[in-house]
Amino acid sequence: MKKITAFFGGSFDPPHTGHLGVARGALQSGFCQKVIWVPAWSQPHKQGKKTAPYHHRLAMVEWMIKDEKNMAVSDLERRLQLQPSYTFDVLKYFASELPEEEKPALLIGADSLLQLHTWHEAVQLARQYTILTYPRPGREVSFEALAPFWPEKMVKKLLSGVMEGSFFEISSTEIRNSMAKSAETDNINKGNNLLISDRIREYCRKNGLYEE
Repeated sequence: MKKITAFFGGSFDPPHTGHLGVARGALQSGFCQKVIWVPAWSQPHKQGKKTAPYHHRLAMVEWMIKDEKNMAVSDLERRLQLQPSYTFDVLKYFASELPEEEKPALLIGADSLLQLHTWHEAVQLARQYTILTYPRPGREVSFEALAPFWPEKMVKKLLSGVMEGSFFEISSTEIRNSMAKSAETDNINKGNNLLISDRIREYCRKNGLYEE
């Protein structure tokens, strides 16, 4: 039986403990045996937005997961630089690069699953790949929520990939704003939760990321 390797895409701007919790949760759930982080490609300059260049976002993910088991990072989107970059197209390349004994899956949040029917090649995407979904507050995934957009058999398949448990909701925008306003603060917290690891915070400071 092939091992399931999850494609975990996102801007990761910056990668934070919420992202790490999702990847760990996916592994602990038993739905997959490996998680590969795939930072999204973007143009180096976006007017009106303070975003980190791709090579920094890739490096930060590498630093965040360097001691994590069964996790890796891929620069696939940088190598492809598809315009536009549809998940279905990227997954085809992702699948082609996996070892023979591994099978690809897509790791997304509940909000994305509820909108999956609007994605490019949504039907083929859902047919060809296992969809793993992590819960998000206020985004209830149910048969009733999916049934208007998918055949019953597909709804059951999509629901079978929904992970149990709770995941701490963190906004990358919130972190960027906090770092810009509090460059000298040692920890960026929300309640009792650390939002960003020491490694990533120090990387951002060293490279002048997100400063006002």
